[in-house]
Amino acid sequence: MSTKTTSYKWYQRKQKIIPYLFLAPNLAIFITYIIVPAVMGAYYSLTSFDGLHDPKFIGLKNYVELFTDDPRFIDALLNTFKYVGVTVPLTFVAALGLAYIVVSIFRGKSFFRASYYWPVMISTIVVGVMWQWILGDTFGLVNVFRNAIGLEKMQTLTNPTFAWWTTVFVMVWSRAGYYMVMFMGGLLSIPRSLYEAADIDGANRFQQFFRITLPVIKPTCILVLILSTMQIFKVYPMVVTLTGGGPYNATRYIVQHIYETAFEYYEVGYASAMSVVMLIVVTIFSAINFAVTKGGER
Repeated sequence: MSTKTTSYKWYQRKQKIIPYLFLAPNLAIFITYIIVPAVMGAYYSLTSFDGLHDPKFIGLKNYVELFTDDPRFIDALLNTFKYVGVTVPLTFVAALGLAYIVVSIFRGKSFFRASYYWPVMISTIVVGVMWQWILGDTFGLVNVFRNAIGLEKMQTLTNPTFAWWTTVFVMVWSRAGYYMVMFMGGLLSIPRSLYEAADIDGANRFQQFFRITLPVIKPTCILVLILSTMQIFKVYPMVVTLTGGGPYNATRYIVQHIYETAFEYYEVGYASAMSVVMLIVVTIFSAINFAVTKGGER
């Protein structure tokens, strides 16, 4: 075998190996912090484990108890479904609307884009505390102002209905800017020639939006729906600092219930079973969304 042939084969091997070397650090992080904890959680869900003593294998007992003898888990899960079902569409509409506005304006575009994105850069814990200071029943700025002008205080965070809608509003406010950036990328990628042709054909703005804009940015829409669903399912720090899960468990969602079960009641195995159920639910939601929309194909 000639030296040139050997060198060429070695070059081909390097070309195949180098991409995997670049992927190795991220792959190691993914396996260490995602795959391994997921496998351990699945195992602990089949055990009686308090986090201190050795786990004891009990099979599917935790799962049976979840759906037959734990109304608090069912309530938290249903409350989460309701929260996701309302917050995801509102976040989607708000993000798309903001992106459409920013792309359409001619002056001050950078200012408005930064203003709308600003809430995303704030920690979710800070977001919860900030809005508690604004809407809190006792010392909230809104109630201080209302009291100063002789109006009754609003029970924003102690009334179950108001508190629930407050968590929805704050989540939309804090996350819409993030998905706005994604929609802006999609909107800016649409060729102007499509709109010019639509103008010639006499299509109005409403028709152009539903016949051109939405079909073209469909992959972006799917990505936003999937990411926002996964993120809102995991809502915890903002709600805990804003309402603490109250009043009367009105804003108690599944992640808070899992956390308290594991780290306050030391039922780690039982909490792991809840986490597995949550993982399955989120996966099903994402799969249905992906299948219904055919993976974002136009």
